[in-house]
Amino acid sequence: MSLNKARTPWFPTYAYAAALYSVLPGVALSTLRALDQAIAAQMGTAANPVDWSRPDEWIQQRLTGDVRDLALHIWQGTGGLVNPRYTAGSMMLARTHALVQDAGGVYALTTAGEAFVAKDGDLIQVLDESEGLLQALVALSGFETVTRKDLLPEWVEALGGDSRSENTLSGLLYDRLVNLVDRDLVERVGGKKYRLTASGRVYIERVQPREVSQRRRLDEAAREYRAQQRAQLRELLGKMHPYRFEHLIRELLAEMGYEDTTVTQQSGDKGIDVVATAKFGITTVKEVVQVKRVAGTTGRPVIDQLRGVLPLHGAIRGTVITLGTFAAGAKDVAVFVGAAPITLIDGETLIDLLIEHEVGVVPRTVPVYDVDEAFFSEEAPGVDDAG
Repeated sequence: MSLNKARTPWFPTYAYAAALYSVLPGVALSTLRALDQAIAAQMGTAANPVDWSRPDEWIQQRLTGDVRDLALHIWQGTGGLVNPRYTAGSMMLARTHALVQDAGGVYALTTAGEAFVAKDGDLIQVLDESEGLLQALVALSGFETVTRKDLLPEWVEALGGDSRSENTLSGLLYDRLVNLVDRDLVERVGGKKYRLTASGRVYIERVQPREVSQRRRLDEAAREYRAQQRAQLRELLGKMHPYRFEHLIRELLAEMGYEDTTVTQQSGDKGIDVVATAKFGITTVKEVVQVKRVAGTTGRPVIDQLRGVLPLHGAIRGTVITLGTFAAGAKDVAVFVGAAPITLIDGETLIDLLIEHEVGVVPRTVPVYDVDEAFFSEEAPGVDDAG
């Protein structure tokens, strides 16, 4: 269990932390504590929160004396990058890795702190490894794209295991992904997924130890194979007979938990291809689905048409599924105040769902074993030195 990994909560981006450290030298430790206390005393409640998003306003309105001067020093000295309300994560990072020190009651940078502000590559690598960022990159290398939830167990395994709660670890991983995105080593895809950038792959290749590199090559091979299978799936979907494609969607909806999934007749369905019901607690909702087995862009008229025929089927919501994408106008009206909601599933999302629910794909497991060196290093029970 690697309790020495990923220790810092509220983990900052390195640019944010470095900006704060650059203005700390000469600042009295007591004044920074007083600033933290003054802010904490004005936090408000969950029902009546305090807005800290505009430092130019709240510093003058809520602070006085030395703490106000320090807040202005941080805000203005960092060019408006560091909000004095949010320094805890950066200061925890500094304490954990000895980046700042007490020099007679005022802050001073240590040699490591000066190297950090100067973006020293060797020091950054050490921080990345000890704080779980390198392990996050290694875990990401095994995926084409992945959600944080699905990445979490791979990250924990790369850390060497961790007994902290899933919620705690998920929060720690999120902060580290934000850091890596800020450094262009990782990018977000569609708002919910992450993938390694070319820069991230180069970084891993340069810094990871040999045994991790071997593991990553296995992960990389698996990722490439998944990408090939995904491309093949996309190609086969494009070649399917339209009616068979509708039955595929019916099977997918059934696997997703929908009930009474039915493919409509070829005529007289007013553009509806599949009808199903979904249960939400004790409520049953009828939903209609229109399928577009085309690779182009689906526009707003399709959404308007589907919404218009919902009453004919006694449905209160609908879904449009396409192999292509949706125009901006279609996305704008899909969820409209006062109108029946229309879910939009584009080609990439459809492939994700087919893979997730194992429709048209067969999962394969290849066993890989790691030698437990600790097992062989332990003394045999009942054997003394004289044995």
